[in-house]
Amino acid sequence: MAAIKALDEILNKGQFSNEVLNLYADKVEKRDQNFLRQLVYGVVENKIYLDYILQKSSKNKLEKLDKDILNIVRIALYELKFLSTKKYAVINEAVNNAKKIKFSAKGFVNGVLRNIDRNMDELSEIKGKDNDKKLSIQYSCDLSIIKYLKQYYENYEEIVKSFNTVPSFNIRVNTFLTDKEQLINRLEKKEYIVEKSDVSKDCLIIKNPINMTEIEEFKEGLFTIQDQSSILVSEILNPKENSSVLDLCAAPGSKSTHLLQIMNNNGKVVANDIAKDKLDKIKDNFERLQLSNFELTNYDAQKTIKQFIDKFDYVLVDAPCSGLGVIKRKPEIKLNKSIDDIMSLNRIQNEIIEQSYKYLKVGGRLVYSTCTLGRKENIDIVNDFISRHNDVKIEKINDKEYLEILPDKNNDGFFICSMQKQ
Repeated sequence: MAAIKALDEILNKGQFSNEVLNLYADKVEKRDQNFLRQLVYGVVENKIYLDYILQKSSKNKLEKLDKDILNIVRIALYELKFLSTKKYAVINEAVNNAKKIKFSAKGFVNGVLRNIDRNMDELSEIKGKDNDKKLSIQYSCDLSIIKYLKQYYENYEEIVKSFNTVPSFNIRVNTFLTDKEQLINRLEKKEYIVEKSDVSKDCLIIKNPINMTEIEEFKEGLFTIQDQSSILVSEILNPKENSSVLDLCAAPGSKSTHLLQIMNNNGKVVANDIAKDKLDKIKDNFERLQLSNFELTNYDAQKTIKQFIDKFDYVLVDAPCSGLGVIKRKPEIKLNKSIDDIMSLNRIQNEIIEQSYKYLKVGGRLVYSTCTLGRKENIDIVNDFISRHNDVKIEKINDKEYLEILPDKNNDGFFICSMQKQ
């Protein structure tokens, strides 16, 4: 029942999948937590395709079905289509769950699932000549997102396909407390399979990440969990020791802690976020990593913060964005985001980066980053910004004006641009 309730929170109430699963995982036995995550992520990741199959096999319009009953059928269909669970067990479990929620629906659930099981190959076939529409159904991605990506990327189909791959599990070595080789040695003694990242110098890739937050190395603050593309952001800003640094949109604090780590806890990082309820999480991250020279603030980054004016050597604007680069981790994004959302975020991003200019000292450095794709939230923001400020110059990264990492089996999608106020 936990999977049904979690899907209701994500699909019907607009909650974030990672936050919902963290909540519901605590409500099931530890041995069942991975299966819960697999079911919930699997349904969200494949929702449009599952509904396509269901609608072809049902006389009832899906939007008229009880929402919990619909999620019961989606879960069962996901298992029948993508997992190796025994078919009779899947159908019986779905019928039993339906009885608990709406007894009269048990016949519908039983009938539609048995029909699908008998005709799976025929029902699974996606018909039509429009390749983008077929891509939208097969990989359960809103068609408007596909068309948006198609404007900018010749390999947009590969990008869309990557949204349904399992993300790699990456950790950031806390070099304030240990070094990469020492941590690798300790993890390998615990039989973890560890690989070095070729993207970020502080990143390690864990191939079998079982209970990573429960081991002593995590509790001692020797590492934190963070994607390698995200880790690279702070490495590019690369503040010197004894500097003043502002992370303007800091939650959950991964980049803030990394910036202070890079400075060996010498200097000061101000971690600001508009969400007051997220400050405790940021504080916890600093303290677990044994980093002390930080200050937490709770201001709206779209408005001028007078006490920040001309105060900082480095400013990071890791802007709120549509998150198209992290769909593997938050698959609900590909169902919910629209071009209107992107344009609304574009306005917010423009306002935030404009405010950040005021906080930089002359000679100070600014990094603008997002975990999304396309020009509207990325290079267009930067170009508009520097067109308003002749004293801001782009600093090249690997001989390019900006770094764009496209999502694939190893990486989240990220955009990073470094600038200096002259």
